Amino acid sequence: MRSILMRVSTLLLLSPPAFVALSTAALSTVAQAALSTDATSALSFYRSRQSVFPSGQASRTELENKITHTELELSYSVSWDHKTYALDSDQILRDIQTARYVDTKSSCELLSQNLRDARALKVLPAKATLEVLETDPYWARVKEKNGKLEGWLPLHLLQAKHEDTGVYVNLIDTYLRKGPEIPSGIVTTIPRLRRVLPLAIENGFLKIQYENKIGYADINNFVSRADFANLAYSPKGNWMTISHRNGAFLVTKAGTQVPVKDILGYVTNSHRGVVVRPSGSSGPQLLSRVEILKPTANVWASSKLEGHGEVWWKKSNLLIEDEVKSSTTITTDELMKREIYSIAFESKDSLRGIVSSEGVYRTEDGLKWTLIPLFGKQNYPVNIHPNGNWFVGSYKSVNEGKSFEPFIRWDQIAQAIESALHRNPKVLRLTQIESLPNSQVQIYVDTGVNKIKLRSSLSSFSSNLNWSVIKN
Repeated sequence: MRSILMRVSTLLLLSPPAFVALSTAALSTVAQAALSTDATSALSFYRSRQSVFPSGQASRTELENKITHTELELSYSVSWDHKTYALDSDQILRDIQTARYVDTKSSCELLSQNLRDARALKVLPAKATLEVLETDPYWARVKEKNGKLEGWLPLHLLQAKHEDTGVYVNLIDTYLRKGPEIPSGIVTTIPRLRRVLPLAIENGFLKIQYENKIGYADINNFVSRADFANLAYSPKGNWMTISHRNGAFLVTKAGTQVPVKDILGYVTNSHRGVVVRPSGSSGPQLLSRVEILKPTANVWASSKLEGHGEVWWKKSNLLIEDEVKSSTTITTDELMKREIYSIAFESKDSLRGIVSSEGVYRTEDGLKWTLIPLFGKQNYPVNIHPNGNWFVGSYKSVNEGKSFEPFIRWDQIAQAIESALHRNPKVLRLTQIESLPNSQVQIYVDTGVNKIKLRSSLSSFSSNLNWSVIKN
């Protein structure tokens, strides 16, 4: 290479007129392309998509007119073990790929094929519920939940539903056994990356139906929505913050284990990926959880240019995720990096809720949280009563957290404690708020000596509640 550059440099110095004439003749085709009507937007083209250096430039018009085909290249910059890696899209699995039911984020066209220029079958409205039949790294084949029409949509146009417990996807070829134990006989083998719907979870095995055969498969070979969970809903414990999945159990941030089979809903981490194909011994391994830093989706086009043959160029860069951030708004993924003091949702079927974590935030969709300035950066216990009242510390809201007013009078609390326990509390600190049936609310107050439970009815809600101490 160095010798070639030296000969070219010598030729430039010794005979510039002849060299210029030769270059003009050799590059006339490229020059004509570059001097098209949009010459100011000339694009670089390459011999292959893996080329380090471009082999020339041409106008977009010239390249567009001579396209032979296009290909999508999807990749991710991820963080794992405090290092950054580049992974191809088929190396990681995302939460949306383990969903069974999804909603459309906005109005979009249902396509006949998994191609961007495929025929549109129907225009779907925003928040249309669909069943996911299969996925690849970019596309999902979906079916209308209450209809028969099937088609394709890009994954980034879909949003998983929090009440959806999803499907399981096996990362390796997995035996389907006759019983929920290793010594049990083998029915068949399930090839890797198959979506299966569990019928039950028994003894650390998924009971599933695969190709009209019912059997059991080791749950440790599968990924599910539980592996992406920030929050999980259990009727026994309401919404819980999740650390990770351990086999057939979810481990909460508090260290307790909850059976996955008891979970009825999830709030998941959209920036988490699970490695399904490792790239080497030094990078993320199979089943590693990685943080997606930046997704990239390039549409490469192949065009046939005169004098160059087939060349490749970047036709477009598809934006997969775009988050709006401000000092008063955080995402669920950012929230889960903090210590959560208290959190509550309206119900397992609603992601409208409230959280206390270095300030009090409310959410409409469980994805973005907006700071409530009234409470500053303080932490308070929060609760949402089934009757519609929202509680933050000693304040309540009757309009879904849009405004608050006091609902506890501390002199009445002190008087109730003194009457019941015959001692005057020196300190009063509210530590927990709990909803009870029959429009009742229970609070827990720390006096510095004891933790006292007090209960009141909300049937005739006013600022003057009648609090009664509940003795153990």
